[in-house]
Amino acid sequence: MYDFTEIFCSVDDFFKKFEPIYWQFLKQEKKRQRIRQATLSLSEIVTISICYKASQMHNFKAFFQLLCQYESRLFKELPCYKNILTLINQHQLAIHALHYALNQHKEDSYLWIDSTPLPVCKNKRIPKEHHALDDIASRGKSSMGWFYGCKLHLLMNHQGEIVNSDISNGHIADIRKVEKLVDGLSARVYGDRGYISQALKETLKEQGIDLITYPRKNMKVMLLPFSDEFHLRQRKRIETLIGLLKEKYHLVTGKHRSIAGFLSGVFSSLCAYQLCQKNKPQIHVVNSLAYP
Repeated sequence: MYDFTEIFCSVDDFFKKFEPIYWQFLKQEKKRQRIRQATLSLSEIVTISICYKASQMHNFKAFFQLLCQYESRLFKELPCYKNILTLINQHQLAIHALHYALNQHKEDSYLWIDSTPLPVCKNKRIPKEHHALDDIASRGKSSMGWFYGCKLHLLMNHQGEIVNSDISNGHIADIRKVEKLVDGLSARVYGDRGYISQALKETLKEQGIDLITYPRKNMKVMLLPFSDEFHLRQRKRIETLIGLLKEKYHLVTGKHRSIAGFLSGVFSSLCAYQLCQKNKPQIHVVNSLAYP
């Protein structure tokens, strides 16, 4: 269960420093568009979006009605349902910035990498037109089959915390996002067979990254050190993290009607996991020096 006040305090601590920079950036990017301050503060808007993702409710309208009925005392003045949706979508960049800030200082010597599809519609609707997300969605194939949408790429440490993330089109291969995810890091990264690439492995080696995967069936089997073998077997923990994002924090939904709405929903789910998930899927790290 989450606490409105606790989440708001965490969000507000960040925006006290970031908000002036954020408004200055918007004025520079949208010179011809008038930017009006809402009745709610930026911290309150982001808090509502995160709390919805942590509420176990699948309908934002029903969630907002309950918020107005039972928790309105926590806010100075709540707008109508249509306006709160507009505000959340308008400030998806602020939610993204909060997610990025929550990832900081969570580096580790051992990291796990994986990706998951973010379908924006059911498969039977793929042949039909889907104008809302045409600019970012595309057909892709995962281990579960074909889908139409995007991909979320995640990097996790042994404490179950998200170290880095990125969103791509559905057809983008997993190995094309590895360098961006591990940029500036130095660690041993464990992934599935989708990350096998000798050229990528050599490039990352120069940056201080050791990418470790199991070989394919048609490849020569090489014995791994005990620690690497153990950490590879723990790769299922990042799949547990993805399962929590989808089942508990509603990462995947087909109700988005704009790119801004889609992005705000994804980053709100990630922030909700980072702020509200107490028992994260942790991994016991085995020191490579202790086992030859």
